[in-house]
Amino acid sequence: MKKFFLIFLTTTYFCLAAPLQAQSPTQVLGESIGDLRENLQQKVREKLAEITDTTPLNPKKAYPGTIVELNEDKIKIRTQTQEMEFTLASDTAYLNQKQRTIKREDLKKDQNVLLLSLNQDTINYAKRILLVEPKDLENNKKTTLGTIADISTAGSVITLVSVNNQNEKLQIKLDSKTEIRTKDNKVLKVSDLKKDQKIICISGPLDKQSYPALRLITL
Repeated sequence: MKKFFLIFLTTTYFCLAAPLQAQSPTQVLGESIGDLRENLQQKVREKLAEITDTTPLNPKKAYPGTIVELNEDKIKIRTQTQEMEFTLASDTAYLNQKQRTIKREDLKKDQNVLLLSLNQDTINYAKRILLVEPKDLENNKKTTLGTIADISTAGSVITLVSVNNQNEKLQIKLDSKTEIRTKDNKVLKVSDLKKDQKIICISGPLDKQSYPALRLITL
């Protein structure tokens, strides 16, 4: 009887030991540690990519035009050369002629606007839509979104680098009739303008080597 019981225990042990040896605790633990290490390495690679990714977003561009179509998430405008469609985002800003905040519902077909866009992942977003007077879109007016590269000592001429075309440098002439305001419609002086500041410049036709500034809006 004892001999039979001993044989039973021995057989049971080997039957149970076989699958355990096929996948030992050390092997399972090693696989778990390996998976954990791989996950951690992946997280580190992703974080390093975020930190070291210096690829800039496409620059903002300004498009003067007339609204031809508008719905909850799209706007289409007609510029002097083509019709363009933009996506309205949750953070799109809408401003009237006095740079005061309005609602999307205040925009209407055939209104004249200056639309600032941002191209990201093949989508053209409308980041800011500013209502403008029809005279600001006349063919003899030039609307430029740019960065101030230099201000003359007298403050009467600024050098503006176009955001749309960074190879284009414009000499903008200021005088007592030039209107200068912030995006919140606060009146500014010429002395408030700073180098590297982004502005929207509405100017008259080229006069000799400079454009007479009619209105400047700081961003």
